[in-house]
Amino acid sequence: MTRLSIGDHVSDLSGAHAGRLVDIDGATGYVMQENGVEVEFPLDRLKPYETPKVAETRTLSGPLRDRALSPAHKALLASVPPDLAAAIARSYEAGAEPSASRPTYAELPDSKKLEIIRIHLPALPQRVLAPHVRLVVAMRDLAKPGR
Repeated sequence: MTRLSIGDHVSDLSGAHAGRLVDIDGATGYVMQENGVEVEFPLDRLKPYETPKVAETRTLSGPLRDRALSPAHKALLASVPPDLAAAIARSYEAGAEPSASRPTYAELPDSKKLEIIRIHLPALPQRVLAPHVRLVVAMRDLAKPGR
């Protein structure tokens, strides 16, 4: 087991939560995340932080680079209901010329899916968007600088 000390940059074993180890109480570690929320984990569920690996997929027009998503962006992407994601996928795929170089929505990396959702969401009919106002606002805010 890796020895951790207060002040170390750590993450949980799944990599979903990361931050500074601010306290250790017995077998429990307290981690302060970037968003200011403190979470606790058993020490054996923490590891030294590792920078996420960025995936790259080759297409005929060049590489389709995926950027690592923050936990907040992952949560935002996960909050998109399946029916809304399907409508966005149809909108994305309908606007393209048939081309072997453009991947389908399902083939896109998560960072690109988030971008496509942000772009195509406002074009959906109002009756489809009405129940998802908070999601629409969150996607709009995603486009603001520094997000």
